Amino acid sequence: MIRFSSLRARLVGTVFLAVAPAWVLMYLLLKATGADQDLPWMLLSMAVGLLSLGAAWIGGERFVLRQVRELYRAARQLAAGDLTSRTGLTHEPSELGDLARTFDNLAASLETGVKEREQVEKSLIARSLQQTVVSALGQFALVSNDFPALLNQAGMMVAQTLEVEYSCILELQRADMLCLSAGVGWKDGLIGQATFAADPKTQSGFTLSAGEPVVVEDLNTETRFGGAPLLQEHGVVSGVTVAISEQGQAFGVLGAHTTHRRKFTEDEVHFLLAVATVLAMAVARKRAEAELEKLAAFAQLNPNPAMELSSDGVLTYFNQATSELATSIGFDKPSGLLPSNIRSIAQTCLTSGQNRVSLETKVEGRTFSWLFHPVGASQVVHAYVEDITDRLSLEAQLRQSQKMESVGQLAAGVAHDFNNMLTIIQGHSGMLLARSGQKPELLDSAQAIYFAAERAANLTRQLLMFSRKNVMQPKAVDLREIVSHMTKMLQRLLGETIRLEFQPPPQIPLVLADTGMVEQIIMNLAVNARDAMPDGGTLTISTSHVEVGDAYVQSHPEARSGSFVCLRVADTGCGIDQDTMARIFEPFFTTKEVGKGTGLGLATVYGISKQHDGWIDVFSEPKKGAAFSVFFPSNSRPLEAMPPPLAPGAEVRGGKETILIVEDEPVLRDMAHVILQECGYSVVEACSGREALAVWERHQGAIDLVLTDVVMPEGVSGMDLARKLLVSKPKLKIVFASGYSMDNLDTAFVHAGHAAFLQKPYTHVTLAQAVRNALDTQEKQLIP
Repeated sequence: MIRFSSLRARLVGTVFLAVAPAWVLMYLLLKATGADQDLPWMLLSMAVGLLSLGAAWIGGERFVLRQVRELYRAARQLAAGDLTSRTGLTHEPSELGDLARTFDNLAASLETGVKEREQVEKSLIARSLQQTVVSALGQFALVSNDFPALLNQAGMMVAQTLEVEYSCILELQRADMLCLSAGVGWKDGLIGQATFAADPKTQSGFTLSAGEPVVVEDLNTETRFGGAPLLQEHGVVSGVTVAISEQGQAFGVLGAHTTHRRKFTEDEVHFLLAVATVLAMAVARKRAEAELEKLAAFAQLNPNPAMELSSDGVLTYFNQATSELATSIGFDKPSGLLPSNIRSIAQTCLTSGQNRVSLETKVEGRTFSWLFHPVGASQVVHAYVEDITDRLSLEAQLRQSQKMESVGQLAAGVAHDFNNMLTIIQGHSGMLLARSGQKPELLDSAQAIYFAAERAANLTRQLLMFSRKNVMQPKAVDLREIVSHMTKMLQRLLGETIRLEFQPPPQIPLVLADTGMVEQIIMNLAVNARDAMPDGGTLTISTSHVEVGDAYVQSHPEARSGSFVCLRVADTGCGIDQDTMARIFEPFFTTKEVGKGTGLGLATVYGISKQHDGWIDVFSEPKKGAAFSVFFPSNSRPLEAMPPPLAPGAEVRGGKETILIVEDEPVLRDMAHVILQECGYSVVEACSGREALAVWERHQGAIDLVLTDVVMPEGVSGMDLARKLLVSKPKLKIVFASGYSMDNLDTAFVHAGHAAFLQKPYTHVTLAQAVRNALDTQEKQLIP
């Protein structure tokens, strides 16, 4: 069905208007002539036809061809690629107007599609470029350790890719400051020098605190934070910043800025985030490498040997300390240190996931302590080894020292009680010997008792020497002279089969020592050496000046650094095995037959060396002899003369002074009373310090000397008593008597001349002499 349109109506109307006048004229002519001729009709028809054609032509030109031309022009322009071409007929009400509007809509749709495609293509190209930049930076970060160069490359590529004037990489120097480490576009001298406040009130600080990208379209109208002076100085208007952080640890800020108002797209923000991620990974790698270098240096430079083992026990890594330990033992390779069952140990550790600790092995006479730690992730075992040979030796020496100290305390207690009994025996036997008119057989018995007690006293003296509780009478002595004076006696003691050698050095420092004790050391060591050489040999005694250093002290806990004189006694005898070596200084320990040794010889030597602030060192092997080295601290005091000893029955001058005896042992107190009374003195007694104070009050001013024990009951010691009595009588003379050493005395008090010391057990003669010397001496200490 043909739809009636306005175009057709206009064409019909046009022809009708053109033909209608012809029809009217023809009608009028016919009316006027009244003729029915054909010619006029024909002419009239032609005229009507021509007018119809003219009307059709005019109508086609006006209503059809003009619109078609516009459509054709627009179509050709569109075909030529001009997507902006339009017909201009959108207001025509005809079908051609509809066609023109449809054409224009099609052209507009094509234009929009092309623009969208171009935008997509542009976006894809930008993304591709951004991805290329990120990939290039990532590759650079992987192959290069030049972190500053990576920052410079990142800054330059960000500026080029985003087409901005400025890019920046701000590094967090401290909690409140960011430094411009790299970037593009900034004034000369700012890179590495310019700083930004890490304050949330600035864009960089806000970015760090927010942890998200911050986009600024117009810095002048920004309300979240203020503009940084450096950005304002460079005319920055828009920008975007992202934080550079790795595992929550901030490194800094990456930013792009421009002087033009610009809205950064989401892709551009993501690009900056990707670059920041690459930089964060580089930062993490840099930090990890620094940590790995520290760990590697820690393992390599660790003074303790450290190793890594594979799952089958093969050594895959070892540090310098391991190599040095292997070399010190004589191994070419550190694998020689490993336990023989190392494969089993490694597999067990990895299977169980448990450490193997405190495994001890012995290699070439050294003791090693191992620790094995499995690392399951890499299927390796870390091994740590320590040479504990010296430590075990030191521990053994410490245990031995503590044992000797305990035994010494016991020996000192026994000797103290025994000394009290010997004092009574020697005192009474001495009084019998001092009295005239006695029967010869009675004198012989008294003398036998006296000398037996003297031998017993020597035994207790050795116990006290071992326990370091014996009283020393030190003075500056030359060890060469002591040894020289003993050579003849020693040669007779050693016998004809043993040769004695002593080659003293031309010069040697003096030592502060008790001559009798030093002689005791030499005698005991010589006797032991003689017994170790039943078939003869050589005994060598030497003295030397040595400087002891820290290295020696570390391996000898009883030693100390400084200047010392060493007395060395060496023999060529049977030597000492290790089991015996561990016990040679124990009291009463002996390897001799029953009845041939007391077991106190070396114990006495040990005690004397300790009492002189020295020590003794022993080296011996079976069948290779033994060498004992006794160390004495060197001293610069002048030599002193030695008073001659008194005979048991010698007479000692007495006096008429009054003496207070303070002694808690009744028998000992009575004996001292008798001895001093026989010497002519007036004697008063007290059994304790408190009783002595009461006696002093009754005889105040009449007492000239106080003879007191050091350790007494009831809370007042001999030292306390002396101090109290000297307050009321400053010139009072004090004599302390004890079977112990002077440990409980104030040595400064004694050295000031207020008191003398009398060693128990004492005899009739030594007691009388000590009292007389104290009474006759002014401001000088006398120790008989």
